[in-house]
Amino acid sequence: MDKNNSGKKTQKVVNSAVKARNFSIYMYIQLGAAVILSLFCLSFHADISLVAFPVAVIYTALTVFFCLRVIIKKNAKLLPLILRLVQYLPFVLLFCFVIRRAGEFATPFWYDVVTVICWWIVFIFSFVLSHCMAEKQIIVITENWNVPYQKPAKLTGLKWVGFEILDWIDNIIQAVFTVLIFQIFVLQLYVIPSESMVPTFLVKDRVVVSKLACEPKFPLTDVGINVGAKYKRGDIVVVRNPHYKMDRKSEIKTVTSQLVYMLTFMAVNLNTDEYGNQKYDPLVKRVCGVPGEQLVMQDGKLYRRTEGNDVFTPVQEDEKFACWDLSKINKTLLPKVQTFPLASVQPNRNASNLNAVVKSAAEQYEKILELEEKRRNYDLKAASFRAKELVRNMKGLSFSENLLTSFEEPSLSELDLFMNFADETRIIMNTKDGYKWFEKFMTSWCDSVDKARDPYAESNFRLNVMAKMLYGEMVVRAATLMRSSTSLSAIENDSVIADLMEQIQYIDWYIRGLLDLRNMPVFPASDPDGKPNYIPQDSYFMMGDNRFNSLDFRHSAKEFEAALTADDPLSMTYESQMEPHYVSKKLIIGKPGYRFWPVNRRGTVQPR
Repeated sequence: MDKNNSGKKTQKVVNSAVKARNFSIYMYIQLGAAVILSLFCLSFHADISLVAFPVAVIYTALTVFFCLRVIIKKNAKLLPLILRLVQYLPFVLLFCFVIRRAGEFATPFWYDVVTVICWWIVFIFSFVLSHCMAEKQIIVITENWNVPYQKPAKLTGLKWVGFEILDWIDNIIQAVFTVLIFQIFVLQLYVIPSESMVPTFLVKDRVVVSKLACEPKFPLTDVGINVGAKYKRGDIVVVRNPHYKMDRKSEIKTVTSQLVYMLTFMAVNLNTDEYGNQKYDPLVKRVCGVPGEQLVMQDGKLYRRTEGNDVFTPVQEDEKFACWDLSKINKTLLPKVQTFPLASVQPNRNASNLNAVVKSAAEQYEKILELEEKRRNYDLKAASFRAKELVRNMKGLSFSENLLTSFEEPSLSELDLFMNFADETRIIMNTKDGYKWFEKFMTSWCDSVDKARDPYAESNFRLNVMAKMLYGEMVVRAATLMRSSTSLSAIENDSVIADLMEQIQYIDWYIRGLLDLRNMPVFPASDPDGKPNYIPQDSYFMMGDNRFNSLDFRHSAKEFEAALTADDPLSMTYESQMEPHYVSKKLIIGKPGYRFWPVNRRGTVQPR
């Protein structure tokens, strides 16, 4: 019996010694990694990065001092203190890591790799050491120490209240940083900010975004978890908005806002631009183009070609996702849609006029289809003949000498030309240079009629001709009336002019409001010699499903004046945002996996 007790006692002593030794090893590993990381926070630049080094060194030095004092002297009295120091060490060093990279100058990739590895060691061993310092474990570990662990005396009164308050504060702070780490690398909550993905998502839908499968990166670095992520057409992804700056200063603000956003259950969004406006960053979009493809979109249909097949062929999968006519979506979703881009009237507060809105949207979409059909069947040869006829007619209506002192070529903006047609007609009639400009303007496209073009370029060439012909008809009709001394008000009320103006408003509606949303030029653009370029490896092209209400990767953040066609030196122009671009997979930060709000539509997010 004595031998059994002695054996158990010996085994207990050995077990305690092993655990104490392991405890010391774990602590030395964490402290060693913390020291290296602290040294790597050193900066020689006169900016905010200078703050990182002293903060890291001071906190790490305190942690090292008290931890070694406990380990070397085998004194467990300071264990509550070093528990807190060890638990907060990875969070303090993460702060220093970010601040070190928040300055004007970047750090090398190898530098980031070393510090990230050190941080992960510190982070992992903070959990290991916290487990070791749990009451049951630490009693065994310190059993043979000079001063073993003693359970603290039970607090009462104000001491107990004060302890509980501090404990709650401690738990909240640790939860904040734990949530930050969790949302950087594992899951992130996201609220849908716009209707660009209707009907898949509606505004204020709340989704859980999985980040592990999308190679999450450590803040302000390219160091991350490389899982060889690949995306296929139709995948829904959360992607950073490349229209915004992504320098270190803005990235710090992004990380901070994401933390606040998540901790307030998406109630507080601090993610604003330099003007205080809310950023649409990140975005939820659908992958529509993959590496190795060249794309073009015409009349709402996406086409692709590859090195193996140089003919543009329709992308059938995209037709499943693209939503052009909102009147056709699920009837249960219609009352929840806030904006119908094509409708002439929008839903009121209680959606009591929804039937009228849906009807208007459907009718306007049919008008789009009619115009596109008319453009496809437009007879360019007949238009060329008519353009020259209009020029001859105008010559007979113009005066033989300059009655006005000078002529200034008008703006080629289709809107300006149509709005100012009466004044321009008078100038053209009364100046030789005006007539010469009209002749040149009306016929500058004729030599390009038979030129081979891709679907987008051919479409816009035809739109340009259609708009020019309407302008020419308008000017010649106005000149005819002016020759007969018709008043300006009578000209404006002329039935022929009114009919032409109705057609002009129709084509103007399409060019200025719908052209950039309905179509996309060949992308990536081919070389000047016609050699195709393709979306490179690890890059993707994305669009929103609700194509008429999606400022996506077809577009620039700013408007600019663009010619309708490159095959007419006097092409009409319009305010465009067309600037298609692909994004590197490095900017893809997650995949929406589960919609948890609203409750009646909760469930796994699936491609349609």
